[in-house]
Amino acid sequence: MNYSVVSKNLSSLAILDFPINARPLSIAQQSYRYVIFVVGTLTNLLAAVGIFYSRQLHYPRHVFWVAISLANQFQLLQAILEVISIVGRDPVICQIVVLNAGVFYTIILTFLTLAAFDRYLAIARYEWYKKKVTNKNTIYLLAFGGLVTYVTATSPFWTGFKSIKNCAVNVTHVHCVMIYDLMLGVLCVVLHVMIFVRSREASNQHSNFLQPSIALRFFPTPSTNIISGAEQGVQQPVDQVNPVITRRLDQMTDLDINGTYVNCFSWLDNQKKLNRLEIRAALNMSVNVLPVWLCTFPVTLNAIILYWCIRLEKNCSINFQINPYLNDFFLFHTIYNPLMYMLTSTEFKRALVRIKQKVKCK
Repeated sequence: MNYSVVSKNLSSLAILDFPINARPLSIAQQSYRYVIFVVGTLTNLLAAVGIFYSRQLHYPRHVFWVAISLANQFQLLQAILEVISIVGRDPVICQIVVLNAGVFYTIILTFLTLAAFDRYLAIARYEWYKKKVTNKNTIYLLAFGGLVTYVTATSPFWTGFKSIKNCAVNVTHVHCVMIYDLMLGVLCVVLHVMIFVRSREASNQHSNFLQPSIALRFFPTPSTNIISGAEQGVQQPVDQVNPVITRRLDQMTDLDINGTYVNCFSWLDNQKKLNRLEIRAALNMSVNVLPVWLCTFPVTLNAIILYWCIRLEKNCSINFQINPYLNDFFLFHTIYNPLMYMLTSTEFKRALVRIKQKVKCK
């Protein structure tokens, strides 16, 4: 075995370790993170609490947003811990930051991808979705997905390949996580494009959700001729039936048998196949989520470029300079996600109104 080659590889891996404390944070950056943390915490808390306390929102499409809000909150907490580890030089908090570097964003992408798949099933296979997908199964799926993602992303540390004691982030590990994030992001975008196309098709095909009002004309129905008991003491039925009603009933029967005409209430047969709220939720989520990934895509791409710049020993000073600003701007998605959900969801707005009325009554 060539020990010189092994030692050279180990030294090259050590070069890819960057200490957390090596990157200083200015007062402006620290203030920005604190502001994002406060605003993001309030926004995510409002979304989660509103869904939790409103029984009208206890559906799988809203349960996903509770999970996304919780993952956003952990991402915000990770950003604050990074500030404390750099400014306060706390080794324990520094190790926590190294262990969870990039993990919570991967969990957020996992939840967004699962939510996109949920929306696609709600449109493509609505009957199956209505029978099989429940709140309990959704919670189990989110818990399983989050746990598997966290264990997989942190596996180099608990398997012994990497250590958190040196308070350094390994670029190779971050590169692998970012590649996975990139694949998740591409899958999420593809799913949302499919959702948008299917939703538009469903909206056009089932535009009869908003049918014009129908004027019904009621004719006198056959009734019993009640004669006073003093005269007869019995009830005699009327044998004469309006011939117009009989003729029209026969015509409607002929229409159903021959199949020549369309059922006047045909949209009632189509309505069971799709749910208008599911279509609206899918469209809103596609409009809200796609900008999130497109805005955070530069962070993933820049991290991959930095890795190859170091491996190939190229000069990428511009990427190193813009990387801190991209990471700070990246935190904005923790506010955008729940905020756009609350602004575009009519169900959530109605739930907030009901909660407000209950609080006033108490």
